[in-house]
Amino acid sequence: MKLQESSTLTMKTQANQQAVDQALERIPPLWPLEHFVAVNPFMGLTSLPFAEACSLLRRNMGQAPLQSLADYRRAWDQQLITSQDLGTVTNETWSKEKLLDFLRRPNPATNAPSVLSFADLLDESLPNAHWTDFIAEEMSKWCAVHFDRNQTIWNSPWRKEGLFAAWLSAARHDRKPEVFGMPGFRDYVKALPQDPQRVIDFCLEVLAPQGVEIADFLHRQLVIVLGWAGHVRYLDREDEMRGQKAQRLRELLAIRLVYDAVLHRAFAQKIAAEPSWACAATSVVDASWDDGLARWQLAYERGYQRQLAQQMIAQPARAGGHRPAVQAVFCIDVRSEIYRRHLEAASAKISTLGFAGFFGFPIAHQTADACHAASRCPALLVPPLQSHEPQDEQAPRSRAEKASWKAFQNSAVSCFTFVESLGMSFATSLFSSRDRSLVPQAAAAPSLPGMTDEQLAGVAEGALRGMSLTENFARLVLICGHGSHSANNPFASSLDCGACGGHAGDVNARLAAQTLNRRAVRDILATKGILIPDDVHFLAAQHDTLSDDVMLFDRDTIPVSHQEELAELEHALHKASESTRRERAKRLGLVEKDEPSFAEEIRQRGQDIAQIRPEWALANNAALIVAPRSRTASLRLDGRTFLHEYDPMLDPESQVLTVILTAPVVVASWINLQYFGSRTMPETFAAGDKTIHQVVAGVGVIEGNAGDLRSGLPWQSIHNGETFMHEPRRLTVFLESETEKVDAVLAAHPAVRQLFDNEWIHLIVMTGKQAHLRRQGQWQQMLLWA
Repeated sequence: MKLQESSTLTMKTQANQQAVDQALERIPPLWPLEHFVAVNPFMGLTSLPFAEACSLLRRNMGQAPLQSLADYRRAWDQQLITSQDLGTVTNETWSKEKLLDFLRRPNPATNAPSVLSFADLLDESLPNAHWTDFIAEEMSKWCAVHFDRNQTIWNSPWRKEGLFAAWLSAARHDRKPEVFGMPGFRDYVKALPQDPQRVIDFCLEVLAPQGVEIADFLHRQLVIVLGWAGHVRYLDREDEMRGQKAQRLRELLAIRLVYDAVLHRAFAQKIAAEPSWACAATSVVDASWDDGLARWQLAYERGYQRQLAQQMIAQPARAGGHRPAVQAVFCIDVRSEIYRRHLEAASAKISTLGFAGFFGFPIAHQTADACHAASRCPALLVPPLQSHEPQDEQAPRSRAEKASWKAFQNSAVSCFTFVESLGMSFATSLFSSRDRSLVPQAAAAPSLPGMTDEQLAGVAEGALRGMSLTENFARLVLICGHGSHSANNPFASSLDCGACGGHAGDVNARLAAQTLNRRAVRDILATKGILIPDDVHFLAAQHDTLSDDVMLFDRDTIPVSHQEELAELEHALHKASESTRRERAKRLGLVEKDEPSFAEEIRQRGQDIAQIRPEWALANNAALIVAPRSRTASLRLDGRTFLHEYDPMLDPESQVLTVILTAPVVVASWINLQYFGSRTMPETFAAGDKTIHQVVAGVGVIEGNAGDLRSGLPWQSIHNGETFMHEPRRLTVFLESETEKVDAVLAAHPAVRQLFDNEWIHLIVMTGKQAHLRRQGQWQQMLLWA
C-alpha cells in the first residue's frame, strides 16, 4: 500500500513539474531598459495555432490579441476587407455568410478570465477585496529590491541568496500581509521547505484546483506579475545561453503560490469554495468567439497582402547590371525604407541595399566610458566577437557625468509631473547639465581584439553573402547603421537598432568598413570567390532616425581619388534628409517650415525632456520583403516594410536563405508581434502611459507609484492622442525564391515553420510573375485582383 501511494505521489510530482515547465515556457522575456529590445509576447505559444492561443490567453488573462468586433465591422464597411478577401479565409465551419452573420453578434458580457487564482476568487466573492492587486504589489516590491541595478540606496541583506531563499528570509519578518488581513503569514512561511519545487508541490496539494489544466492554473498565477516574471525569464534565458542552471522563474512561481495557499487556509471555508473553484468565473467566453474574430483578423490582413503582392509582381525580379558610383547598405529597419527611397531619388548614381543593422558583426562592445561590454547583435545571438574603444583621459569624467544624468532620470523627480510643477526654471537648469551624448557624436574608432585576418575574412564573407553583395561593387560603398536620441526617455533604447541589441549601429558599421578595407582580408576573400576591386572603398555612417541626419565616420580614410563619389553622396544625403524629414513630419503633426529652421525644430524634439513622442519608430510595420531591390525600388511603401536584400541566383544551396529565415525573419516577427500585442492587448502587453512612468530598480517602469513592471511599448508609441498610429497586422514575409527551396529550409527548422503554419506570421513566395501563399503547410497560388 505504501509502495502504491509512493508511486502515485511520484507520478503526481512529475505531472506537476511538467505543468510548471509548460507554464514557465509561456512567459516571454523582458529585457532591461538599458538595452530594451522588441520581444514576441506570445513566444511560448507559437507551437499552438493562433486561434487556439487566443482562446488560451482569454481563458487565463481575460483577453485575446484580436481587435474588437466593431473594428472588423468598420474595416468591412470601409472596404479594407473585400468580399474576395473574406472568401480566402472560409472553411467547412465558417462560410462567407456565417462570417458576415458573426459581425452582427453581440459582444460578450465580460472579459474576466475563466481560470482563477484563489486570490481572484476572493476578489469576486468578498466585498472590497483586492487580494490580487495586493499580492502583485508585494511581489513587485520584493523583486525590485532583489534585482535592483544600483538605483536604490538601501540594499537587501539577502541579495546574494537565490530569489526564493531571499524572499523566505525577508518574509519571515514581514508584518504587512498580516496587517492587510492575511492571518498567520509569517508562521506559514517559516514552516515551508527550502526547495522551490517542493513548495510548488505542497501548495498545489493545498489548493487542489479541479476542473482546470494545472499548466493554465500556474500560468494564471504568473501573469498576475507578468512584468517581473518576464524580467526573471530574461535572467534565466541569459543563464541558459551561458550554459548555467536557470530556475529563478520557478522560484517566483513558488512565491506566488505561497500567497494563494495562505489565503486558502484562511478563507476557503468562509466562502464555501467548491472543489472546482479554479474555473469558477462568472462568465466564460465561447471558444468559437475567438475563432470567428481570428477569421476576420486574417481577412483584414489578406487585403494588405494582396495589394502589396500585386505591386511587387509587376516589378522586375532583377535589375540591370550597370555599376553604380555609390552603393549604400542600410539596416532592414522600416525607417530605412523611407530614407532609401529619397536617397535613390536624389541621385541616379546611387543604389541601396538592406541588411540587418549589425552588418554581420556580432560583437560585445565596450565604449570608452563604460564599465562593461554590451551586446550589439540580435538578441538571438551570443556575441562571439569582442570590440572596444580606446580609453582617454576624459573617460572618468564622462562616465561620472553620464552616471549623474542617469541617476536623475531614474529618480522620482524626473517624472513629467515634477518638472511641470516646478516650471521652466527647473528645466533650464536641467538642460545645462544634461547628458551631451543625447546628440550623436563620433567616438574614437573601435577595434576588434584578437582577430586574425582569416577570422576577419570569415566574418566579412558571411556579411557580404548575406547582403547579396558579392559582385559589381561600386567605387564607394556606404555602410550605414542607425540610432536615435531622446531625453528623459526610459525607452530610448527601443528607438535604436534592434539588430544591435537596443544600441546604435555605428560601431558595427565602422568595424565592417574597417574590415572590408583591409588588404589581407580582401586577398582571402578573393580565394573564396569574392573579388573586391582595388578601387572600392568602404565608408561607415549612422542615420539618426529622429532627425534624419546622416553622419559619416572616418572621412580621413577616403582616398583623394574618390572625392567625386563622396561629393555625389554628400549632396544626395543632404537632399534625402530634407525629403525624409518632411515625409515623417506629417505623421508627427508638424507644420512644415523652411530649412534649416525646420530641421532644427525636429532635432530639438530629441532634447526636449517633456517630449513623449520623439519619433514613431517602427509603428505600423506590416511586412518583411526579402528580394532584390528591383522588386521595390519604384514603390512607395510608407515606412511599413523591412527590406532585406536577397538574390536567389547568388544562393544556389540556400545557405543565405536559411540564415534569413532563421534570424532576420524571427527578429522582425518579434518586433511586429510586440507592436501587435501592445495594440490588441494594451492592458497586458503594453507599457501604459509615459507621463506617469516611474523607473524601478533600473530595470523597467511602473505606472504611478506601485504595481507590476509594464512590458511592451508605451501608449504614446502607438497612439498620437487622437487615433492609433499602428494598424494591428501580423507580419507578412514576401520572399523571392522557389517554394521547394523554402519547404526544405522550413523542414529543417520546425520552430520557424511553426511561426508560419500556425499563422503567427505569413509567408508569400514570389517567383517571376507568380505569388504563392503558404497556408497551414500548403501553398496556394494567389489570385491578384485590382
